[in-house]
Amino acid sequence: MTDVSDQDLRAYRDEAERTRDEVLSSDAARPGQQRAKVLSVRLTAEEFDALNRFAHAVEVPASALVRGWILEQLRDSSESPIRTVERIAHELEQLRRQLAA
Repeated sequence: MTDVSDQDLRAYRDEAERTRDEVLSSDAARPGQQRAKVLSVRLTAEEFDALNRFAHAVEVPASALVRGWILEQLRDSSESPIRTVERIAHELEQLRRQLAA
């Protein structure tokens, strides 16, 4: 998976909003990997609303949030304990910087 920063995600979103009425070029593509499979998940109305409220609060589309959670679980189950500690330290540092900004 390609790591994309929160800042990059916001920039992509802002650009998409600015240009939403423009015709896409033939070479337009999403940043990172292309995804071809779709997974349908059933949620109660309350679960769906809670997910959307959370996604809105962190300024990420709900589908990207859920995809991130799934990929994080897949990654976590296959990485070494040392790599897990390094990843958590990195994520904490990113969070510290975001909170300080």
